[in-house]
Amino acid sequence: MAKVKGMTAKLEDWLASLLAVITDEDSELVFKTAQPWQHQLESGAESFANFVPFAFVSYFPFDTSREGGYDLNDKLRFSVLIGIESKSSGIAARGDDNHLGASRIRDLVIDAIEGKHPGKAFNCDDFYYLSETELVDSPKRYATELHFWCNWLR
Repeated sequence: MAKVKGMTAKLEDWLASLLAVITDEDSELVFKTAQPWQHQLESGAESFANFVPFAFVSYFPFDTSREGGYDLNDKLRFSVLIGIESKSSGIAARGDDNHLGASRIRDLVIDAIEGKHPGKAFNCDDFYYLSETELVDSPKRYATELHFWCNWLR
């Protein structure tokens, strides 16, 4: 019998599919790699270059509470790790007239996810931007994690 993915794994897949089709102003794909997080960067800095520009999606436990009648209010948080590398210092983070930087990629990712719903098969609210955590800020590499959340309606 085939095993069925859980809700959070299915949502990771959906988010990765949104990111895989993001294009820049020239209609070129933004990401070389847009996938659910499966520890692709095992060797750290050495493997970074194999995937850039990348977007990796992962679920992170966030918050649960109880509503009236003791109904579960399950907030799901997903992180989108974006990483970029450049040949010149400062371009990975800021970009320039010829290269997308993390600053513009961040905008495109938020626009792709903010207020979106994965469809009728998913019993959740729309996704919303929550926060950001900068992870790598070096002269030629930049990585940040954008956090989004939705309510899982049970």
